[in-house]
Amino acid sequence: MEGITLSIIIGILVVFIGMAVLGIISVRKIKNAEDFVVAGKRASPVMIAGTILCAIVGSGGTIGTAQTAFTYGIVGWWQTLGLSIGCFILGCCLSQFIYKMTTAQTISQIMKHTYGKKIVAVTAVFSSIAIFFSILSQSKGFIPLITSIMDVSNYTAAGICFVLVCAFVVFGGIFANSVGGLVKMALVYIGVILSAAIAMISVGGFSGITEKLGSDVWSLFARSTGKNGSFYDIGIGVGFILGVLVTQTYIQAVLSARDAKAARNRCILGGALCLPVGFLCALIGMYMKVNFPDMEASRVLPMFMVQHYPGVIAGIFIGGLMLAALTSNAGLSLSVATLLQRDVICRNKPDMDQKKQLVILRVLIVVIVALSCVFSVTTLGTYIQTFIFLSYGMRTTVFLVPMLAAFFYKGRLTKSAGIAAAIAGPVMDIIAYFVLGKSGTHVFWGLGASLIVFIVVNLLAKDVVENREL
Repeated sequence: MEGITLSIIIGILVVFIGMAVLGIISVRKIKNAEDFVVAGKRASPVMIAGTILCAIVGSGGTIGTAQTAFTYGIVGWWQTLGLSIGCFILGCCLSQFIYKMTTAQTISQIMKHTYGKKIVAVTAVFSSIAIFFSILSQSKGFIPLITSIMDVSNYTAAGICFVLVCAFVVFGGIFANSVGGLVKMALVYIGVILSAAIAMISVGGFSGITEKLGSDVWSLFARSTGKNGSFYDIGIGVGFILGVLVTQTYIQAVLSARDAKAARNRCILGGALCLPVGFLCALIGMYMKVNFPDMEASRVLPMFMVQHYPGVIAGIFIGGLMLAALTSNAGLSLSVATLLQRDVICRNKPDMDQKKQLVILRVLIVVIVALSCVFSVTTLGTYIQTFIFLSYGMRTTVFLVPMLAAFFYKGRLTKSAGIAAAIAGPVMDIIAYFVLGKSGTHVFWGLGASLIVFIVVNLLAKDVVENREL
Protein backbone atom coordinates (compact mmCIF):
# COMPACT_ATOMS: atom_id res chain seq x y z
CA MET A 1 0.00 0.00 0.00
CA GLU A 2 1.33 3.40 -0.96
CA GLY A 3 2.27 5.47 2.10
CA ILE A 4 3.13 2.61 4.47
CA THR A 5 5.85 3.74 6.86
CA LEU A 6 7.78 2.34 9.80
CA SER A 7 5.50 4.19 12.20
CA ILE A 8 2.44 2.47 10.72
CA ILE A 9 4.10 -0.91 11.15
CA ILE A 10 4.90 0.00 14.76
CA GLY A 11 1.22 0.80 15.35
CA ILE A 12 0.21 -2.59 13.98
CA LEU A 13 2.77 -4.32 16.19
CA VAL A 14 1.40 -2.54 19.26
CA VAL A 15 -1.99 -4.13 18.60
CA PHE A 16 -0.62 -7.62 18.13
CA ILE A 17 1.73 -7.46 21.11
CA GLY A 18 -1.25 -6.46 23.23
CA MET A 19 -3.24 -9.42 21.91
CA ALA A 20 -0.30 -11.75 22.60
CA VAL A 21 -0.36 -10.70 26.26
CA LEU A 22 -4.12 -11.33 26.44
CA GLY A 23 -3.61 -14.72 24.78
CA ILE A 24 -1.11 -15.74 27.46
CA ILE A 25 -3.67 -14.80 30.12
CA SER A 26 -6.42 -16.74 28.30
CA VAL A 27 -4.48 -19.98 27.96
CA ARG A 28 -4.07 -20.22 31.74
CA LYS A 29 -7.85 -20.56 32.05
CA ILE A 30 -8.00 -23.66 29.84
CA LYS A 31 -8.07 -26.78 32.00
CA ASN A 32 -10.11 -29.12 29.79
CA ALA A 33 -12.15 -29.36 26.59
CA GLU A 34 -15.27 -27.82 28.17
CA ASP A 35 -13.29 -24.74 29.22
CA PHE A 36 -11.97 -24.48 25.67
CA VAL A 37 -15.41 -24.74 24.03
CA VAL A 38 -17.95 -23.11 26.36
CA ALA A 39 -15.79 -21.53 29.10
CA GLY A 40 -16.96 -24.13 31.59
CA LYS A 41 -20.44 -22.55 31.30
CA ARG A 42 -19.30 -19.66 33.48
CA ALA A 43 -18.97 -16.93 30.84
CA SER A 44 -19.89 -13.46 32.02
CA PRO A 45 -22.23 -11.20 30.02
CA VAL A 46 -19.19 -9.28 28.79
CA MET A 47 -17.55 -12.51 27.56
CA ILE A 48 -20.72 -13.52 25.71
CA ALA A 49 -20.97 -10.15 23.97
CA GLY A 50 -17.27 -10.38 23.10
CA THR A 51 -17.69 -13.85 21.59
CA ILE A 52 -20.64 -12.70 19.47
CA LEU A 53 -18.81 -9.58 18.31
CA CYS A 54 -15.75 -11.69 17.55
CA ALA A 55 -17.79 -13.60 14.96
CA ILE A 56 -19.93 -10.77 13.56
CA VAL A 57 -17.46 -7.98 12.94
CA GLY A 58 -14.86 -9.55 10.69
CA SER A 59 -13.39 -8.63 7.35
CA GLY A 60 -16.79 -8.98 5.69
CA GLY A 61 -18.46 -6.49 8.04
CA THR A 62 -15.64 -3.95 7.74
CA ILE A 63 -13.37 -4.31 4.69
CA GLY A 64 -16.00 -6.21 2.69
CA THR A 65 -18.72 -3.68 3.51
CA ALA A 66 -16.56 -0.74 2.44
CA GLN A 67 -15.59 -2.66 -0.68
CA THR A 68 -19.20 -3.37 -1.65
CA ALA A 69 -20.27 0.20 -0.83
CA PHE A 70 -17.44 1.50 -3.01
CA THR A 71 -19.02 -0.37 -5.93
CA TYR A 72 -22.77 -0.28 -5.20
CA GLY A 73 -23.50 2.09 -2.29
CA ILE A 74 -25.26 1.63 1.04
CA VAL A 75 -26.33 -1.89 0.02
CA GLY A 76 -22.99 -2.96 1.46
CA TRP A 77 -24.56 -2.49 4.91
CA TRP A 78 -26.71 -5.60 4.55
CA GLN A 79 -24.30 -7.92 6.31
CA THR A 80 -24.00 -6.15 9.66
CA LEU A 81 -27.63 -4.97 9.44
CA GLY A 82 -28.88 -8.52 8.95
CA LEU A 83 -26.59 -9.98 11.60
CA SER A 84 -27.68 -7.36 14.13
CA ILE A 85 -31.36 -8.09 13.54
CA GLY A 86 -30.58 -11.79 13.88
CA CYS A 87 -28.89 -11.19 17.24
CA PHE A 88 -31.96 -9.31 18.51
CA ILE A 89 -34.22 -12.22 17.49
CA LEU A 90 -31.85 -14.78 18.99
CA GLY A 91 -31.75 -12.95 22.29
CA CYS A 92 -35.45 -12.10 22.56
CA CYS A 93 -37.05 -15.24 21.13
CA LEU A 94 -34.73 -18.26 21.18
CA SER A 95 -31.96 -17.90 23.77
CA GLN A 96 -34.14 -19.16 26.62
CA PHE A 97 -34.97 -22.36 24.71
CA ILE A 98 -31.35 -22.92 23.76
CA TYR A 99 -30.03 -22.28 27.25
CA LYS A 100 -32.31 -24.94 28.71
CA MET A 101 -30.15 -27.48 26.90
CA THR A 102 -27.62 -27.22 29.71
CA THR A 103 -25.69 -30.34 28.70
CA ALA A 104 -25.40 -29.35 25.04
CA GLN A 105 -22.26 -27.84 23.57
CA THR A 106 -23.32 -27.66 19.91
CA ILE A 107 -26.43 -26.83 17.94
CA SER A 108 -26.45 -30.39 16.58
CA GLN A 109 -26.74 -31.69 20.14
CA ILE A 110 -29.77 -29.44 20.61
CA MET A 111 -31.36 -31.16 17.62
CA LYS A 112 -30.53 -34.55 19.17
CA HIS A 113 -32.86 -33.78 22.07
CA THR A 114 -35.83 -33.92 19.71
CA TYR A 115 -34.76 -35.94 16.67
CA GLY A 116 -32.38 -38.51 18.10
CA LYS A 117 -28.73 -39.39 17.59
CA LYS A 118 -28.80 -39.80 13.82
CA ILE A 119 -29.40 -36.12 13.14
CA VAL A 120 -26.26 -35.04 15.01
CA ALA A 121 -23.62 -36.13 12.49
CA VAL A 122 -25.74 -35.06 9.50
CA THR A 123 -26.29 -31.51 10.73
CA ALA A 124 -22.73 -31.18 12.04
CA VAL A 125 -21.22 -32.00 8.63
CA PHE A 126 -23.50 -29.68 6.65
CA SER A 127 -23.11 -26.87 9.18
CA SER A 128 -19.31 -27.26 9.17
CA ILE A 129 -19.20 -26.96 5.38
CA ALA A 130 -21.38 -23.85 5.53
CA ILE A 131 -19.31 -22.15 8.22
CA PHE A 132 -16.13 -22.99 6.30
CA PHE A 133 -17.26 -20.65 3.52
CA SER A 134 -17.31 -17.82 6.07
CA ILE A 135 -13.85 -18.80 7.33
CA LEU A 136 -12.65 -18.63 3.75
CA SER A 137 -14.07 -15.14 3.39
CA GLN A 138 -12.18 -13.98 6.48
CA SER A 139 -8.90 -15.34 5.09
CA LYS A 140 -9.59 -13.66 1.75
CA GLY A 141 -10.20 -10.37 3.57
CA PHE A 142 -6.99 -10.59 5.56
CA ILE A 143 -4.67 -11.20 2.61
CA PRO A 144 -5.08 -7.73 0.98
CA LEU A 145 -4.19 -6.14 4.32
CA ILE A 146 -0.94 -8.06 4.54
CA THR A 147 0.04 -7.50 0.91
CA SER A 148 -0.73 -3.80 1.35
CA ILE A 149 1.77 -3.29 4.16
CA MET A 150 4.38 -5.87 3.16
CA ASP A 151 5.99 -6.62 -0.17
CA VAL A 152 4.93 -10.27 -0.16
CA SER A 153 2.88 -12.56 -2.38
CA ASN A 154 -0.64 -13.71 -1.66
CA TYR A 155 0.76 -17.12 -0.75
CA THR A 156 3.06 -15.65 1.88
CA ALA A 157 0.20 -13.53 3.21
CA ALA A 158 -1.94 -16.66 3.50
CA GLY A 159 0.86 -18.30 5.48
CA ILE A 160 1.01 -15.34 7.86
CA CYS A 161 -2.76 -15.55 8.29
CA PHE A 162 -2.46 -19.25 9.16
CA VAL A 163 0.18 -18.66 11.83
CA LEU A 164 -1.62 -15.75 13.48
CA VAL A 165 -5.07 -17.40 13.61
CA CYS A 166 -3.68 -20.65 15.00
CA ALA A 167 -1.64 -18.82 17.61
CA PHE A 168 -4.71 -16.86 18.62
CA VAL A 169 -7.35 -19.58 19.04
CA VAL A 170 -5.48 -22.89 19.48
CA PHE A 171 -4.26 -21.83 22.90
CA GLY A 172 -7.06 -19.69 24.27
CA GLY A 173 -10.26 -21.21 22.90
CA ILE A 174 -13.45 -19.29 23.67
CA PHE A 175 -11.68 -17.20 26.34
CA ALA A 176 -9.36 -15.76 23.69
CA ASN A 177 -12.33 -15.26 21.35
CA SER A 178 -14.30 -13.22 23.84
CA VAL A 179 -11.37 -11.00 24.86
CA GLY A 180 -10.35 -10.61 21.23
CA GLY A 181 -13.88 -9.57 20.29
CA LEU A 182 -13.93 -6.79 22.86
CA VAL A 183 -10.46 -5.45 21.98
CA LYS A 184 -11.28 -5.62 18.29
CA MET A 185 -14.55 -3.74 18.76
CA ALA A 186 -12.85 -0.96 20.73
CA LEU A 187 -10.32 -0.41 17.94
CA VAL A 188 -12.82 -0.82 15.11
CA TYR A 189 -15.38 1.47 16.76
CA ILE A 190 -12.94 4.31 17.35
CA GLY A 191 -11.43 3.91 13.89
CA VAL A 192 -14.64 3.79 11.85
CA ILE A 193 -16.44 6.51 13.84
CA LEU A 194 -13.59 8.96 13.38
CA SER A 195 -13.07 7.92 9.77
CA ALA A 196 -16.74 8.23 8.84
CA ALA A 197 -16.91 11.65 10.47
CA ILE A 198 -13.84 12.82 8.53
CA ALA A 199 -15.22 11.35 5.30
CA MET A 200 -18.65 12.95 5.64
CA ILE A 201 -17.26 16.37 6.54
CA SER A 202 -14.85 16.22 3.61
CA VAL A 203 -17.44 15.19 1.06
CA GLY A 204 -20.14 17.57 2.25
CA GLY A 205 -22.35 15.12 4.10
CA PHE A 206 -25.04 12.88 2.66
CA SER A 207 -26.02 15.49 0.10
CA GLY A 208 -22.44 15.64 -1.12
CA ILE A 209 -22.36 11.89 -1.75
CA THR A 210 -25.74 12.07 -3.47
CA GLU A 211 -24.55 14.91 -5.69
CA LYS A 212 -21.44 13.02 -6.78
CA LEU A 213 -22.75 9.44 -6.98
CA GLY A 214 -26.50 9.83 -7.46
CA SER A 215 -29.45 8.91 -5.25
CA ASP A 216 -29.27 5.22 -6.15
CA VAL A 217 -26.32 4.75 -3.79
CA TRP A 218 -28.77 4.98 -0.85
CA SER A 219 -30.87 2.03 -2.00
CA LEU A 220 -30.64 -1.18 0.04
CA PHE A 221 -31.75 -3.00 -3.11
CA ALA A 222 -29.18 -1.66 -5.57
CA ARG A 223 -28.13 -5.15 -6.70
CA SER A 224 -31.70 -6.36 -7.23
CA THR A 225 -31.55 -5.85 -10.97
CA GLY A 226 -32.75 -7.86 -13.93
CA LYS A 227 -29.42 -9.66 -14.02
CA ASN A 228 -29.45 -10.70 -10.35
CA GLY A 229 -33.19 -10.94 -9.80
CA SER A 230 -35.67 -8.68 -8.03
CA PHE A 231 -35.23 -10.41 -4.67
CA TYR A 232 -31.44 -10.59 -4.65
CA ASP A 233 -30.81 -8.19 -1.77
CA ILE A 234 -33.86 -9.32 0.20
CA GLY A 235 -32.61 -12.88 -0.03
CA ILE A 236 -29.18 -11.86 1.18
CA GLY A 237 -30.63 -9.92 4.12
CA VAL A 238 -32.91 -12.79 5.13
CA GLY A 239 -29.99 -15.20 4.88
CA PHE A 240 -27.93 -13.11 7.30
CA ILE A 241 -30.82 -12.62 9.74
CA LEU A 242 -31.82 -16.27 9.90
CA GLY A 243 -28.25 -17.52 9.73
CA VAL A 244 -27.48 -16.05 13.15
CA LEU A 245 -30.22 -18.17 14.73
CA VAL A 246 -28.62 -21.43 13.64
CA THR A 247 -24.87 -20.76 13.63
CA GLN A 248 -22.71 -22.67 16.07
CA THR A 249 -20.66 -19.56 16.92
CA TYR A 250 -23.67 -17.71 18.37
CA ILE A 251 -25.21 -20.84 19.90
CA GLN A 252 -21.86 -21.55 21.56
CA ALA A 253 -21.91 -18.07 23.09
CA VAL A 254 -25.43 -18.64 24.47
CA LEU A 255 -24.53 -22.07 25.90
CA SER A 256 -21.47 -20.63 27.65
CA ALA A 257 -23.56 -18.12 29.62
CA ARG A 258 -23.96 -18.20 33.38
CA ASP A 259 -27.73 -17.98 33.08
CA ALA A 260 -30.49 -17.46 30.51
CA LYS A 261 -30.86 -13.75 31.32
CA ALA A 262 -27.18 -13.10 30.63
CA ALA A 263 -27.44 -14.96 27.34
CA ARG A 264 -30.46 -12.92 26.25
CA ASN A 265 -29.12 -9.53 27.24
CA ARG A 266 -25.72 -9.96 25.65
CA CYS A 267 -27.12 -11.24 22.37
CA ILE A 268 -29.10 -8.01 22.23
CA LEU A 269 -26.06 -5.95 23.25
CA GLY A 270 -23.88 -7.66 20.66
CA GLY A 271 -26.40 -6.87 17.94
CA ALA A 272 -26.72 -3.24 19.05
CA LEU A 273 -22.96 -2.71 19.05
CA CYS A 274 -22.59 -4.32 15.64
CA LEU A 275 -25.38 -2.36 13.93
CA PRO A 276 -23.62 0.98 13.21
CA VAL A 277 -20.27 -0.51 12.17
CA GLY A 278 -21.37 -1.57 8.70
CA PHE A 279 -23.19 1.70 8.05
CA LEU A 280 -20.09 3.73 8.93
CA CYS A 281 -17.82 1.52 6.81
CA ALA A 282 -20.24 1.94 3.90
CA LEU A 283 -19.99 5.73 4.20
CA ILE A 284 -16.19 5.48 4.05
CA GLY A 285 -16.44 3.27 0.97
CA MET A 286 -18.66 5.78 -0.82
CA TYR A 287 -16.37 8.66 0.13
CA MET A 288 -13.43 6.80 -1.43
CA LYS A 289 -15.50 6.19 -4.57
CA VAL A 290 -16.03 9.94 -4.89
CA ASN A 291 -12.35 10.77 -4.49
CA PHE A 292 -10.52 7.69 -5.79
CA PRO A 293 -12.86 5.97 -8.28
CA ASP A 294 -10.08 3.87 -9.82
CA MET A 295 -8.78 2.40 -6.55
CA GLU A 296 -8.78 -1.37 -5.98
CA ALA A 297 -11.97 -1.91 -3.98
CA SER A 298 -10.54 -4.39 -1.47
CA ARG A 299 -8.07 -1.75 -0.19
CA VAL A 300 -10.53 1.10 0.29
CA LEU A 301 -10.79 0.99 4.08
CA PRO A 302 -7.11 0.52 5.05
CA MET A 303 -6.07 3.09 2.42
CA PHE A 304 -8.34 5.65 4.06
CA MET A 305 -6.54 5.06 7.36
CA VAL A 306 -3.13 5.58 5.77
CA GLN A 307 -4.19 8.81 4.09
CA HIS A 308 -5.92 10.46 7.05
CA TYR A 309 -4.05 9.55 10.25
CA PRO A 310 -0.55 9.93 11.70
CA GLY A 311 1.59 6.83 11.20
CA VAL A 312 1.24 5.05 14.56
CA ILE A 313 -2.50 5.85 14.83
CA ALA A 314 -3.10 4.59 11.29
CA GLY A 315 -1.16 1.45 12.19
CA ILE A 316 -3.27 0.84 15.28
CA PHE A 317 -6.49 1.22 13.28
CA ILE A 318 -5.19 -1.04 10.51
CA GLY A 319 -4.14 -3.49 13.22
CA GLY A 320 -7.75 -3.38 14.43
CA LEU A 321 -8.98 -4.28 10.93
CA MET A 322 -6.47 -7.13 10.79
CA LEU A 323 -7.65 -8.26 14.20
CA ALA A 324 -11.24 -8.16 12.95
CA ALA A 325 -10.42 -10.66 10.22
CA LEU A 326 -8.28 -12.83 12.50
CA THR A 327 -10.69 -13.03 15.44
CA SER A 328 -13.68 -13.83 13.22
CA ASN A 329 -11.59 -16.47 11.47
CA ALA A 330 -10.59 -17.86 14.86
CA GLY A 331 -14.14 -17.89 16.24
CA LEU A 332 -15.59 -19.61 13.19
CA SER A 333 -12.73 -22.13 13.10
CA LEU A 334 -13.39 -22.95 16.76
CA SER A 335 -17.06 -23.52 15.92
CA VAL A 336 -16.31 -25.95 13.09
CA ALA A 337 -13.74 -27.80 15.19
CA THR A 338 -16.27 -28.10 18.02
CA LEU A 339 -18.95 -29.50 15.70
CA LEU A 340 -16.62 -32.04 14.13
CA GLN A 341 -14.97 -33.11 17.39
CA ARG A 342 -18.14 -33.32 19.49
CA ASP A 343 -20.63 -34.55 16.92
CA VAL A 344 -18.66 -36.56 14.37
CA ILE A 345 -15.29 -37.82 15.61
CA CYS A 346 -16.12 -38.33 19.30
CA ARG A 347 -19.90 -38.66 19.24
CA ASN A 348 -19.76 -42.33 20.32
CA LYS A 349 -16.94 -41.78 22.82
CA PRO A 350 -18.49 -39.86 25.72
CA ASP A 351 -15.89 -41.11 28.18
CA MET A 352 -12.85 -40.02 26.18
CA ASP A 353 -10.20 -38.34 28.28
CA GLN A 354 -10.61 -34.55 28.38
CA LYS A 355 -6.98 -33.96 27.45
CA LYS A 356 -7.36 -36.11 24.33
CA GLN A 357 -10.48 -34.19 23.38
CA LEU A 358 -8.58 -30.93 23.76
CA VAL A 359 -5.77 -32.22 21.53
CA ILE A 360 -8.29 -33.25 18.84
CA LEU A 361 -9.93 -29.81 18.99
CA ARG A 362 -6.64 -28.04 18.51
CA VAL A 363 -5.53 -30.30 15.67
CA LEU A 364 -8.86 -29.76 13.90
CA ILE A 365 -8.49 -25.99 14.21
CA VAL A 366 -5.03 -26.13 12.63
CA VAL A 367 -6.36 -28.24 9.72
CA ILE A 368 -9.41 -26.01 9.18
CA VAL A 369 -7.38 -22.79 9.20
CA ALA A 370 -4.79 -24.31 6.87
CA LEU A 371 -7.46 -25.34 4.36
CA SER A 372 -9.09 -21.91 4.44
CA CYS A 373 -5.74 -20.21 3.77
CA VAL A 374 -4.96 -22.56 0.89
CA PHE A 375 -8.35 -22.06 -0.73
CA SER A 376 -8.20 -18.30 -0.18
CA VAL A 377 -5.39 -17.98 -2.73
CA THR A 378 -6.68 -20.60 -5.18
CA THR A 379 -10.45 -20.01 -5.25
CA LEU A 380 -11.97 -17.50 -7.64
CA GLY A 381 -14.17 -14.82 -6.10
CA THR A 382 -14.81 -11.19 -6.96
CA TYR A 383 -16.01 -9.94 -3.59
CA ILE A 384 -15.21 -11.01 -0.05
CA GLN A 385 -18.89 -11.27 0.86
CA THR A 386 -19.69 -13.72 -1.95
CA PHE A 387 -18.74 -16.72 0.15
CA ILE A 388 -20.54 -15.37 3.22
CA PHE A 389 -23.84 -15.24 1.31
CA LEU A 390 -23.65 -18.95 0.51
CA SER A 391 -22.50 -19.76 4.03
CA TYR A 392 -25.43 -18.15 5.84
CA GLY A 393 -27.93 -19.62 3.42
CA MET A 394 -26.61 -23.14 3.99
CA ARG A 395 -26.59 -22.78 7.78
CA THR A 396 -30.16 -21.53 7.73
CA THR A 397 -31.48 -24.35 5.59
CA VAL A 398 -29.79 -27.05 7.67
CA PHE A 399 -31.31 -26.14 11.02
CA LEU A 400 -34.08 -23.55 10.92
CA VAL A 401 -37.15 -25.64 10.07
CA PRO A 402 -36.46 -28.61 12.38
CA MET A 403 -35.25 -26.32 15.19
CA LEU A 404 -38.31 -24.06 15.17
CA ALA A 405 -40.56 -27.12 15.02
CA ALA A 406 -38.79 -28.57 18.06
CA PHE A 407 -39.15 -25.34 20.04
CA PHE A 408 -42.64 -24.19 19.11
CA TYR A 409 -44.71 -26.94 17.42
CA LYS A 410 -46.72 -28.92 19.95
CA GLY A 411 -48.18 -31.49 17.56
CA ARG A 412 -46.87 -34.82 16.28
CA LEU A 413 -43.18 -34.85 15.33
CA THR A 414 -41.05 -37.64 13.94
CA LYS A 415 -37.30 -38.16 14.02
CA SER A 416 -37.16 -38.88 10.27
CA ALA A 417 -38.75 -35.51 9.46
CA GLY A 418 -35.97 -33.61 11.19
CA ILE A 419 -33.22 -35.60 9.48
CA ALA A 420 -34.84 -35.36 6.03
CA ALA A 421 -35.34 -31.60 6.33
CA ALA A 422 -31.74 -31.09 7.48
CA ILE A 423 -30.52 -32.83 4.32
CA ALA A 424 -33.00 -31.48 1.77
CA GLY A 425 -32.57 -27.81 2.76
CA PRO A 426 -28.82 -27.35 2.21
CA VAL A 427 -28.77 -29.59 -0.86
CA MET A 428 -31.42 -27.44 -2.55
CA ASP A 429 -29.69 -24.27 -1.33
CA ILE A 430 -26.41 -25.30 -3.01
CA ILE A 431 -28.16 -26.31 -6.23
CA ALA A 432 -30.10 -23.03 -6.37
CA TYR A 433 -26.98 -20.99 -5.59
CA PHE A 434 -25.05 -22.31 -8.57
CA VAL A 435 -27.79 -23.20 -11.06
CA LEU A 436 -29.71 -19.93 -10.67
CA GLY A 437 -26.65 -17.74 -11.15
CA LYS A 438 -25.80 -17.31 -7.46
CA SER A 439 -29.01 -15.38 -6.93
CA GLY A 440 -29.80 -14.21 -3.41
CA THR A 441 -33.02 -16.22 -3.60
CA HIS A 442 -31.17 -19.52 -3.05
CA VAL A 443 -31.99 -19.38 0.66
CA PHE A 444 -35.74 -19.30 -0.13
CA TRP A 445 -35.42 -22.39 -2.31
CA GLY A 446 -33.53 -24.18 0.42
CA LEU A 447 -36.01 -23.23 3.14
CA GLY A 448 -38.93 -24.19 0.90
CA ALA A 449 -37.47 -27.61 0.21
CA SER A 450 -36.70 -28.13 3.90
CA LEU A 451 -40.24 -27.19 4.96
CA ILE A 452 -41.99 -29.31 2.30
CA VAL A 453 -39.85 -32.36 3.02
CA PHE A 454 -40.34 -31.90 6.76
CA ILE A 455 -44.14 -31.79 6.42
CA VAL A 456 -44.34 -34.75 4.03
CA VAL A 457 -41.98 -37.00 5.97
CA ASN A 458 -43.57 -36.01 9.27
CA LEU A 459 -46.94 -37.19 7.97
CA LEU A 460 -45.61 -40.47 6.58
CA ALA A 461 -42.96 -41.54 9.09
CA LYS A 462 -43.71 -43.72 12.10
CA ASP A 463 -40.79 -42.88 14.44
CA VAL A 464 -42.77 -40.39 16.55
CA VAL A 465 -40.81 -38.43 19.12
CA GLU A 466 -41.88 -39.62 22.57
CA ASN A 467 -40.37 -36.96 24.85
CA ARG A 468 -39.98 -33.53 23.31
CA GLU A 469 -40.38 -31.31 26.35
CA LEU A 470 -37.57 -28.81 26.65
